[in-house]
Amino acid sequence: MNIASDAASVRTAGRGAVSWYAYLLIGYFSYILSIQGNILPFLRDELGLSYREVSLHISAIAAGMMLVGLFGVRAIRALGRRQTLAVACAGSAAAAVMLALAPAAVVSIGACLVFGLIGSFIPVIGWALLSQVQGARRAIAFAEANATACLFSMAAPLITGGCIWLGLGWRTAVLVGAAAGVAVLIAFRRTPVPDDENRRSPVAQRLPAAFWYYFALIGLGVAVEFSALLWAPSYLEQVVGVAPAAASIGSTAFFAGMLIGRVGGAGLLRVASARSLFFAASATVLAGFLAYRLGGDVSVAVIGLFVVGLGTALLFPLALSFAIEAAGPAAELGSSRAMVATGLAIMLAPPLLGAIADFVGLAQALLMMPVFMGLGLIAFFLGEARRRAAA
Repeated sequence: MNIASDAASVRTAGRGAVSWYAYLLIGYFSYILSIQGNILPFLRDELGLSYREVSLHISAIAAGMMLVGLFGVRAIRALGRRQTLAVACAGSAAAAVMLALAPAAVVSIGACLVFGLIGSFIPVIGWALLSQVQGARRAIAFAEANATACLFSMAAPLITGGCIWLGLGWRTAVLVGAAAGVAVLIAFRRTPVPDDENRRSPVAQRLPAAFWYYFALIGLGVAVEFSALLWAPSYLEQVVGVAPAAASIGSTAFFAGMLIGRVGGAGLLRVASARSLFFAASATVLAGFLAYRLGGDVSVAVIGLFVVGLGTALLFPLALSFAIEAAGPAAELGSSRAMVATGLAIMLAPPLLGAIADFVGLAQALLMMPVFMGLGLIAFFLGEARRRAAA
């Protein structure tokens, strides 16, 4: 296969089959990742798990992500992207089935580790693939892929709730996700997937200094996202003072903002530069946080949470596009290392806020969100300075 010409032919086709393959697989991965929050309460009740054991499920996924981020490129180069995607999709679907059938905590936690360890190859290859075939459109493609992921993430609680309401049980929702992943794999089995243009190069690849600042930006953006995502129901209930059911419903404002932000962001990137939109997104997050944290009234807090979601929606896709742009010919290595930043943020940020909340209260602990955002802006400016210096 002529990798360069194959990628070029795909690129001229715009949003072709290979891009849709990446979008849908990333969406499937996001569905299984997001459904954890919906099914873990049921697992806790059925298996008699402690809160520590419950938290280990998310930590296991994050650990798998980081291992793939550190060592996954070697496996991708050995097998090729197409074969690695097939193994990742089938293996992660098997891990989801294993989770649904787990009779004990050691099995369910092990299933999450396997999902993170095998499934994380999907976004690693997906981002690098989109960057290669879309070229200058990578920021738009990343926004579209994240919009797809957001749709799948929102489907997770809806399908879980529907399965429970129909008497099918929460396990059915997990199996639906696994079946969707296998269906995508079968539907695109004949789609040509170009390999990394430098796959056979004997020269060891290095990532430039600018990449590592954007790496920090990715982690800090994910920290903002997961801090809002995981603590919103508790904040609305314990600090704002609404009923638990209302707090759960109110927290969906964040998902709504994320969905609108990611769908709208793909369109905005056609008329505005990615860096201009990054500043706008950062300002939106900070403005939304002020209303969320200082509004006092439930309606103001929910609107603020929606605005936080609106701004947060573009932080990850834009930071990732900056990082992979800076990586240049080492895009696949950059995409792999981005998973380390994501895994670290998922593993460390929510527990950090929880530990702070134990000492000073949840309202004060949430002040870490603008701190994360401020540090992200510093990382962005430093990355831009190094990028210009290297140009």
